[in-house]
Amino acid sequence: MNRTSNDEQPSINTKIDKLENSVKELLAYCQKLSEENDAFKFNNQQLMLERSELQAKNDKVRGQVEAMMERLKAMDKAS
Repeated sequence: MNRTSNDEQPSINTKIDKLENSVKELLAYCQKLSEENDAFKFNNQQLMLERSELQAKNDKVRGQVEAMMERLKAMDKAS
């Protein structure tokens, strides 16, 4: 028994509709991933900036501690 084009038409339309919905879902998912990626990049930049600031503070304090140690050694030698 041969199918007529009328019998095949709803099936093809249904498949096309399903495919179209799948593509729309994929596009929405890609958009969501892109937004999340942008948020992660921003957060990473903020964390790198914070890390840099903390390293600078750490270096400053290290220098101060080393200077105090040198002064203490000089005082110890002087006494």
